[in-house]
Amino acid sequence: MTMAEAHDPTSSATSYLPHAATPTLLSRNEIETLCLKAARGAGMSWGLAEEAGFAAGWLAASGIDGAGALLDHLQHWASGAILVRDRHWTATADATLSPILLGATLDDHAALAAGPWSAPITIVAAHQPILLVPFLARAAKVCAKPLALTWPGGSLVIPTGGDMDATGMTALSRVEVTTLTLSPASDGPQCEATGRTTAPLSAATLEKLNTLALRTTVPASDASRRGAGAATSDND
Repeated sequence: MTMAEAHDPTSSATSYLPHAATPTLLSRNEIETLCLKAARGAGMSWGLAEEAGFAAGWLAASGIDGAGALLDHLQHWASGAILVRDRHWTATADATLSPILLGATLDDHAALAAGPWSAPITIVAAHQPILLVPFLARAAKVCAKPLALTWPGGSLVIPTGGDMDATGMTALSRVEVTTLTLSPASDGPQCEATGRTTAPLSAATLEKLNTLALRTTVPASDASRRGAGAATSDND
């Protein structure tokens, strides 16, 4: 791990150097920080960018390539809103739904009658739906109520604690766009932690996330260097 330019106060982005054929293993905190900056660089608000970093880090710690899923989403991301009507959630325009916006909104609805913990809801055209799972897991734990997540060809129980079924998580991570149904569920058997290592990032994913993250920095210049730092000495 190297800094883009050592001790340069005008640039705060951390640059991770990729190797052509070797995936890079980062800590969960490093993944969250990198993905937060990449999401912000792609145009997300700071609040949503923080949620994007959380989702990518949570998935990586569960052995899923959350950073890769987020990168794909950021390459297709466009700001928009969610239309809620008769327990059907859709995009306000003819587009897919952002799993980051969905996750944050579902967390806000967790204790409300309009939320999935009260009765089933249908989400139409969710993009990279695996990114929704961390938000559902967080809300299920807070509400102490499990949730069933189903899609054409698969299903997954979001428990109130413990690990989730790795097979179901892997299957959902391979789905790019789908319609989801969320409904109250009985808490399934708790899976014990398997001691997974954080999912590595491919060189291509790392390079593209770095490129997006660097959009949040200020390019170094003589003028910016002259204006950086304290104007007076801080020596006692």
